[in-house]
Amino acid sequence: MGLTSGLAIREKSRAKAIAFALAMGALFMYADRTVLYPMLKVIADDFNLSGTATGFITSTYFSLYVAMQVPAGLLGDRLGLRRVLINFYLLGAVALLLLGLSANSYILLIVLVGLHGIGMGAYYPTSYGINIGTVPKESRGLASAIINSGMSIGTALGLVFSGPIYSQTGSWRLPFLLLAVPTLFVPFLFRRYLPEPGNSAKTQPGGISQGINLKKILADKDLWALNLAAFCAGYGFWVALTWGPSFFAGERSLELTAAGVLTALPALSAIPSALLVGRLSDQLGRRQLALILYPLQAITIFLLAYVKSFPVLTGALVFYGIVGRTVSDTVIVSWFGDYVSRKSPNALGAAVGIFNLVGMSSAVIAPLISGMVKDLTGSLVGAFYIGALIVLAGMLCTGMAKEA
Repeated sequence: MGLTSGLAIREKSRAKAIAFALAMGALFMYADRTVLYPMLKVIADDFNLSGTATGFITSTYFSLYVAMQVPAGLLGDRLGLRRVLINFYLLGAVALLLLGLSANSYILLIVLVGLHGIGMGAYYPTSYGINIGTVPKESRGLASAIINSGMSIGTALGLVFSGPIYSQTGSWRLPFLLLAVPTLFVPFLFRRYLPEPGNSAKTQPGGISQGINLKKILADKDLWALNLAAFCAGYGFWVALTWGPSFFAGERSLELTAAGVLTALPALSAIPSALLVGRLSDQLGRRQLALILYPLQAITIFLLAYVKSFPVLTGALVFYGIVGRTVSDTVIVSWFGDYVSRKSPNALGAAVGIFNLVGMSSAVIAPLISGMVKDLTGSLVGAFYIGALIVLAGMLCTGMAKEA
């Protein structure tokens, strides 16, 4: 009995260490990404850029980030998820450091933003592959919630960090430089605390993962239902995150700084909710919670555009954090992990890469569609309403997937 209890304690401590290391990786990946948003206008003025050229900066990052999902997953399955995560994250950190030190032309800025996107593009398929492959199913929801909490803190940090630093120093490069320093230390955390999953290439004869079957993964209807559910939640999230500051400033008469801080509220309120929902999903099951969260998300995104009272808007943003994409992703990722670890344990990286490729494509599509709606109607209200409908469609996708 004592031996069993000791093993259980060590297993829990190991799972916490893994979740903490991956949460730190998520925190700085998201902070590095979102610190760019408030600086876009300053960068555009510095380099005398058009709106299209300015938009190309974020498009470069997300295009390469999304493009890396499946290749990084396949590399992780073949060479070792931990090894690929460490090396690519280090690439992203070095690119960010160089951006802060030497991005003195638009072309060099684009190249460094692109390299940063490539480096960070390997994070999701390898990190969640490690999470799925090393954390027991009964703790997977909580571990996913801890990792997602890192994303929330990083999002809030990036949104509120760069403005004051720029105001004090007049340098848009300094926020990137300051964030690059802790980002460079994250790979050392990975090396210290992350194990290689038991089904990885490193643990198998010849160092090559056996039985990776992309056709099997791509043909699985249940995995596709979860992929599309992640896309739908992501669509609503990216409408609110990328266009929220402009909408609240331009159509709700808030100062831009206040609008940015307001947009960061959901990231903060999501943290306790994600931890609670992650634990509940381990105990009660994933589908039941997903079917509750998605319609609440849709209603809240609708309210963000519909209400005009500042206190009600603030409350809606806080509530979106409590029920929004960060929280629902905790459930969906854990559900996906339960399923893929049982059906395709030798292809964790590839499966998660496809999952995040579909989910993160919303980061490319949602801002574009929302911008088109604004051009056609003169307002972003319709963009939020479309986002709410797409999130509601995510509820239908969760209803189609089997509980693992």
